[in-house]
Formats: sequence, C-alpha cells, structure tokens
Amino acid sequence: MSPLFRVPGKGRKKEEEESIDTPELFDPHRPRKAPIIFLIFVVLLILASLKGWLIQTDFGKVEVSNVTYKNFNGIPIRAKLMRPVSATPAQPAPGVVYIHGYQNNRETGDAYSIELARRGFVVLNIDAIGRGNSGEPNDPWQPDFDPTYGSKTSLQYLRSLSYVRAESVGMVGHSLGAEMAYRVALNDPTVRALVITGFAYTSEASQTHPQNMLMIMGKWDEFRKRMTGTRDLEKEWMGTEQTRRVFPVENPKRGETYGDFSQGTARRVFIPRITHVQESHHSASIAETLEWMKNALLPDEKNWIDKNSQIWMIKEWATLAALLACLASLLPLALMLLRAEFFASLRGVPSGSYSCSLPAYFQYVSLNGILLCLYLPLILVLFGVHRYLLPIDRAFPLMMVNAIVWWFLWVNILGFFSLRRWYKRQSARGMNLFDLGVSFERNRMALPGREIFKTILLGSILFSFAYLSQYILERIWIVDFRFVWPFASDLTPYRWR
Repeated sequence: MSPLFRVPGKGRKKEEEESIDTPELFDPHRPRKAPIIFLIFVVLLILASLKGWLIQTDFGKVEVSNVTYKNFNGIPIRAKLMRPVSATPAQPAPGVVYIHGYQNNRETGDAYSIELARRGFVVLNIDAIGRGNSGEPNDPWQPDFDPTYGSKTSLQYLRSLSYVRAESVGMVGHSLGAEMAYRVALNDPTVRALVITGFAYTSEASQTHPQNMLMIMGKWDEFRKRMTGTRDLEKEWMGTEQTRRVFPVENPKRGETYGDFSQGTARRVFIPRITHVQESHHSASIAETLEWMKNALLPDEKNWIDKNSQIWMIKEWATLAALLACLASLLPLALMLLRAEFFASLRGVPSGSYSCSLPAYFQYVSLNGILLCLYLPLILVLFGVHRYLLPIDRAFPLMMVNAIVWWFLWVNILGFFSLRRWYKRQSARGMNLFDLGVSFERNRMALPGREIFKTILLGSILFSFAYLSQYILERIWIVDFRFVWPFASDLTPYRWR
C-alpha cells in the first residue's frame, strides 16, 4: 500500500485506518460511488439554479428575458428585462433602468431589480457598454463615444415598450452606474425619479434637477471623501454647498424627505452604516429605494408589497449553492475520468516518504495567509503605476483582472522561493520531484509530451463542464453562478482574446 498521506506518531495499524490508498481508488472491483455522487451534485446544481429562477420571477409573477438593442453609435447593449405579468399595453406600468457599478455586470443589480419588479415596476437591468455581454466601447476621443455607456439609449428603449408608462420612468444606479444615471437624469427632465447609491450629487444639481432624487451612501463608503469632500459623512454632508443648492430648506436633516413628489422636487439623503461594496446588496437601502419609487412613479397599489418583505437574498444564496455544487461535482467527475484507461498514466502513486507534522502544517497555512493578504497592497502598486507612471489600460483593458493576475504572479514568485528553500532541506532527507508529483520519473526530471497532453485534456474537460453548466443554465433560466459579485461571465469572443 502507498498511502497518500500519513498521520505521524501513530501505530501502523492506526495509520492504515487513517490513510487513503490511492491505487484502491482506481480498483475496478471496488463499488463505484463516484457516478452517484456526481449525479447528486448535478441535481443539486440544477435545483439551486431553478430556485434562483423562481425567486427572480417571483414564482411566475414576473417575466424575465434577455434583450439586446443597439446604442446610438451601433454598439450592442444587453439587458435583463423584468416585466410584471400585470404590465400590459392596456395597463402599462412605470419603468426603472438599473445601472451597475465599475467592473461589474447586470446581475450585481438583481437585488434592487427583483424587488422593484415584484412590486409592479418594469425593470431594465443593463450590462453597461464594455461590461457583461454588451459590446466593446470605442475610444473616448472618437466623436460618437457615449459617456453614459448606453444608459441614455437604455432609457429610450424602456420608454418605447408598449407596457411601460413613458411618462413614469426612473433610474437607479450604484457607484459608477449611479454617476451615469445621475448625468442622464440631470439633463433629462422627463426622468421622474432618481436613486443614486454609492455616489453623491454635485454642485450641478438644483432644487428641481434631477427630479425626485434620493441619495444613498454608506457612512464608511471607501470613496466618500473623493465624492463628497467630507470625512464624517453623517455630520458634514447635510451642511455642504452641494446640499444647500439641492434642498429647499435651511439645515436639512438626513433621513427626512423634503419637497414635493408631484412637482419633482422631492429630496432625501439616507446614510446607512455600511461600506461601498455593501450598498448594492443592503436591505434597508433597497427598502428606501422601493418607497421612493412608489411615491415618485405611482405603481398600481394592488401590486404593492411591504418594502421590508424582501426575497432577493434567497436568489443570491441559491446561485452560491449552484456554484458550490458545480465545483464539488468536478471531484467525482475527475475521479471517473482518471479511472478510464486513457488517463491511466496520470494516476500516479505517491511515495508516502514525507508526512507533515501539525505545527509545520499551521506554519505553511499561516505563510499562505500572509501571501493572500498581499492582494490589496499589490493592487495599489499596480494602480499607482497606471495612474502616475505608465498607463496600462490600452494593453490590459480588464483592470480588475489585471490586478488579480498581478497578485497571482507575485504570490507565486514568492511562493516559488519559499518552496525552493523548503525543498532543499527535504531533498537532503531523500525527497525528490517524483514525490511532489512534479516529475513522472523518480530518478530524473521527466515531463513526457503524451502525459502533458492528457493533463491538459483532462483539465479542459473539467473546465468545459463547469463553464457549459453555467452557460446552459443561464440560457434556460437567466441565472448564473455567483454570490453578490460576478464570478463566471460568458466566454464571449472578446473575453477569449
């Protein structure tokens, strides 16, 4: 027997009981549980995705569909259209455009969109141009560049729908998306309601423009100083010049509504004790938005649900469960593939010559945790280079992905030298690269092309299964694998490049 790991300090009998016998995993006479476990995870994956779809459609009360339309400059815009079944050409409903924040996509706005749609609003939840599955933006210096990244055209598209009351349309956005919504509403007096989250109104706003404006910003929002010029948002914001220009009274208070919805002059500031990233998935902020849109756009009362009765979080947990079930299904799938004769040469038999003590294990785990914590400072270095030394966005347009790759590169460089130092000590005791699974032969470094090809093929099959699962279920039910923030977007030709 060749145990995959050994528990040091135990007797041989106890050791064998607590060991995993690798050859036994591939024994053709063993009961094959892997297919059953694989099917269980696949069923869980499907059921979790179905649950996400049922929540998103409010159990059949909201029709959810993918729509694509052209921006004024010809760039395609994809959006998730959520229509309450009660909204018809004979009984049109108010509409809302939702715009996500920087380096996100439309699903980031599902929490707000689901709750608005189930209360009688037609919601157009867009992939801003350059995000999600919308088209690539052109260069800012080109004459047809759209600084609203499709927001203005999306508003026009929503108004054109026969089951939308064109005179009762509002906009909601988070962070950069809130800025886009704000810019559109500031210059379009027909936008009857605006909610900006994670963004602050500017000195360009007045007591009448934008109409019926609610600002939501977390007390600990990481960008509050840049956006508001204040350190303590709760104490300082309501006394700023921007606020004096916007509110119709002296010394307005946060959390109170001023002005008249029917005249378009309603104003309110809500400052929950949260951070920037929490603002797009915060029940109290969503409740504020629901109440605001109700007062400004006047949906049919028969569709109204108490603002605190929210179900969006069930959808988030369901899509997380789908993600975890998909990842878990890869383990039995990989085992089934390795049991096939074609992949037999990849199975490998660990030598069992090394066992890790518990103190050493925690030492390595701690080191790995320290390397993980380098994520933020390394990203700040990258953005500093981009900001002050050499712009890199032309060569590497996916800035957040660049940051992850940059972190991954440096962590592995540091990890390599750490491993090299450790391996020198262990090799003096007889360990070799075969023991680590790096080489296919014990006495020399050997990476046969045939085995490398099979390894790549095995990885490709597992990757394809995970991505096709996401793709197919997204096509059927318009839900993807995520929890709050984007995880797996479609592999468009642009992303392949």
